[in-house]
This record gives sequence, C-alpha cells and structure tokens, in this order.
Amino acid sequence: MSAAAVSQQVLALETHLGRPLFERAANRVNLTAEGADFLPTVQASLGAIESKAESLFARQRIERVTLLASQLMAMSWLPRVLADFEVTNPTIRIDLLVEGTQRKAESDLAIRFGEEPHLVRHPTWLMGMSHVVLCRKEDSAHITSLEDLLSFRLYDVASHAIGWTALLNQNFGPQPGRHLKLETVDTTPLSLMMVSQGLGLAIGHLPVCGPIAASLGLVVCPVVPRTPGPGNYYLEQPRDRPQRMSVSRLERALQDAAQSSMRMGSALG
Repeated sequence: MSAAAVSQQVLALETHLGRPLFERAANRVNLTAEGADFLPTVQASLGAIESKAESLFARQRIERVTLLASQLMAMSWLPRVLADFEVTNPTIRIDLLVEGTQRKAESDLAIRFGEEPHLVRHPTWLMGMSHVVLCRKEDSAHITSLEDLLSFRLYDVASHAIGWTALLNQNFGPQPGRHLKLETVDTTPLSLMMVSQGLGLAIGHLPVCGPIAASLGLVVCPVVPRTPGPGNYYLEQPRDRPQRMSVSRLERALQDAAQSSMRMGSALG
C-alpha cells in the first residue's frame, strides 16, 4: 500500500474508535497512550488469526521423491503401487523416471534388476519372476497342445535371458527340426501390445508384467507351465546422500506391495 493509502486506513480506524492512535510530528509518528495500550491486543489477535488460517487453509508442503525404474516396471506394476502410496502419504509425491530417460535428475531410490543368483539374498530384495506365455483370451481356447502353440508367431524380447528356445527346451526338451516363427522386438510392453492385436504370443514375467497384460485382455496360456527364471529386482539408494524418512517410507511400501504380489500371484494365472 502507498503511504497515502495507509494514512487513510489509519484515519478510518481512528474515526471508528473515536480516539487518535498516533501523535504526528513533523518528521515522526508516535503511538498515543491509548494506541500503545491497544497494540499488544491487536498483535495477539492478528497472530491468532494468522495461525488458525495457516492450519486450516494453507497448502500442505509437498516433498518430492524421485524413483528410477525400468520401462516395464513403470508401465505395469508400479502405477497402482504408487497411487496407493500417495493416498496414504498425501505430503509425498513420486517423480517416476524410466531407465534411459533424457531428463537430468538424480534418483532418490532405484529399482534395479540383475540375474546373479545371490541377489535373492540382497538386503533390499524386492521380487523374483516366473516366465509364462501370454495370449489373447479368445486364442487360449484353441491352444491345447505344443503344436497349437507353435503355429503362432512367437515374440522374443532381445534383452531377455530366457527366450522362446530356452523356455521350450526347459519344459519340453530340445525341439530338433521344428521351425519356430520367431520375431524379435525391443521391449516387453511392445511384445504384449503385438499379442493384444492378435499377431502372436509373447513371454511375460509375473508378477511385474501382470497389470499391463491384464489391461490388454491377455491371459496365461496353460500349455506352458510357469517357469521360475533367472533375475531378481532389488532396491538401491545413493550412498552419498543422507537418508530421508520419505524415501524410507517408499522403500517399505514397495517391499510390502511386492510381498503381497508374490503371495497372491497374478490375476492372470
């Protein structure tokens, strides 16, 4: 407010009270005795109003936690888990980064994946995986034998340690002379999208890909049993950063959700 506007407000208050609050001299303004006596009450009242307004109407301070995960995790298993976490932790928001992102941000917590057997004993182990064959529900009724299955195009994800050849050999033995209609794709989400359009079959990893497969209307093909596979997910925090309570809460929530997923299995199965 300008000096003139302040003077008008003071004059209006003095008129309302019927007493002067200030003694005005040429170069200074002092409180009158009544003004000095009135001031502590006004200060206390304004302070109480400010405190109550802050508690009732002020926006909550939001703490942000950055989580790094693979594309499959970010597109399938994580969204529901993070939504539930933010409901029970309304002052924490999760920034989800996908591995290989172009965004320049340091993660507070990362979900890592490795194929080394000892990772199952990692102190922040999250979950293992089972390999299954995924197909459309309408195709499932027509796949009752290995011969039926092999009549489909089979999508192999380039980076996976267990592909179609290894999966079939493990469950049915070597298949000499059989021609597999293999197609290589870059990611699991892409392979599942292709399957959802009736273009073939794909290998999925439960429980992590369960939500995205279910959302695409895919089911587990019963001809190939669930096959435990190499690989474990685990959590990792930067060592050069002080541990925050919000990050620890997220870590516990992820572990609890993973344990629940492992106990319940997948709705696809």
